[in-house]
Amino acid sequence: MSRSPLGIVLAAGLGTRMRSQTPKVMHSAAGRPLLAWILGTLAEVGARPVVVLSRESEPARALLNGEATFAMQDPPRGTGDAVRVALESVKDARGEALIVYGDTPLVRAETLRALIALRAERSAVLAILSGEVGADNAYGRIVRNASGDVARIVEARLATTTEKALAESNLGAYAADLEWLRGAVTRLRANETGEIFLTDLVALAVGDGRRVAAHLVADPQEGRGVNTRVELATAEQALYQRIRERHMLAGVTFHDPASSFVGADVELAPDVVIERGSLLEGKTRVGSGTRIGPYSVLRDTTVGENCKAEMSVLEGATLEDDCRIGPFGHLRPGAYLERGVEMGNYGEVKAARLGAGTKMHHFGYVGDASVGKRVNIGAGTITMNYTAKRTKERTEIGDDAFIGSDSLLRAPVRVGNRSITGGGSVVTKDVPDDTVAVGVPARAIKKNQPKQKA
Repeated sequence: MSRSPLGIVLAAGLGTRMRSQTPKVMHSAAGRPLLAWILGTLAEVGARPVVVLSRESEPARALLNGEATFAMQDPPRGTGDAVRVALESVKDARGEALIVYGDTPLVRAETLRALIALRAERSAVLAILSGEVGADNAYGRIVRNASGDVARIVEARLATTTEKALAESNLGAYAADLEWLRGAVTRLRANETGEIFLTDLVALAVGDGRRVAAHLVADPQEGRGVNTRVELATAEQALYQRIRERHMLAGVTFHDPASSFVGADVELAPDVVIERGSLLEGKTRVGSGTRIGPYSVLRDTTVGENCKAEMSVLEGATLEDDCRIGPFGHLRPGAYLERGVEMGNYGEVKAARLGAGTKMHHFGYVGDASVGKRVNIGAGTITMNYTAKRTKERTEIGDDAFIGSDSLLRAPVRVGNRSITGGGSVVTKDVPDDTVAVGVPARAIKKNQPKQKA
């Protein structure tokens, strides 16, 4: 028997106004599907989630990851019937039930806690989230009695002119006494459209002589659902703003905050600076003192401390401390830059590790390679990793090597420690340590005599 709140998530809606083959609750906002946002909020509250899906929205079941109970509503017969289906799947639950919609990503955990607290304070069987969203809306209007409790909810399409002018509207989140709710949903009846509405619970409660409370939330956008692409964009902007504010309060600087977008799962240390026009997505992590942008994109990338990524794209990459990228650099998945690596304009690295202190200041491509420490990679260098056999081969470059401009290294090949390739060389065979190789194809012409340190 569980005393944690039961979190019933109504996600069986078809979402036809989205005009999409993707279930509505799987559309993403600020880096997470809509359904994932509300599941995260319920997790903050400590609620045990039960997600009600239909055959059309069943692909969203992949988002549950075994952490939520799944209930199928087939056919969809309205929100009241969806709650009945949810309760049948968790017959052991007792105590409190929260009812929320899967397309309301903006509702906050503290708001749901306030809803639970209000129900207890008023000794009500039901508490409703309400907000003042203006007279021109499609939400049901809240009609209160003399004691301040809810007397009824009037659907907008059935409301009189006077009722439509009421400032307070139903936002669609509920806290309910679970024992009362189990009995009440069996008494709900379909309307003329064949649907069973959850809002009819209010009339049942009042008819039972029980109290129904309403929590008027300060920010009514918390309860706004997403039914169109326009509403999705509006919700996403609000989520991005919340994320930026959270990071700024934790010590992150945003220059021109409205122009940069940081996803929900991005981690930023104090003293990170985000320049204008930057986009950070996925499981990106950025260390203290690092400057991102202007106009940079980071996806699923880990960046150490005191780095800089200017006008560059970093995807699935890892940078240790003190690295410099850009402008116009591109790190593709598997790129790993050790401490102090510098990569300038129009450089690209993929599935390669560059050793500490290596410099690649000008355009070039290093893919499927292992590059040693303190290597100089000249402008125009390319590791030719894709062979005529359509296989990927690797290039190895030793410590302190000097790769001359326009060098082509045909993998599989190794350039030894402290070796040099002349400008324009095509390296097709291994170059031993301490060797100078030049030509097409490159040939060893002499030993490299490194300068002795004083």
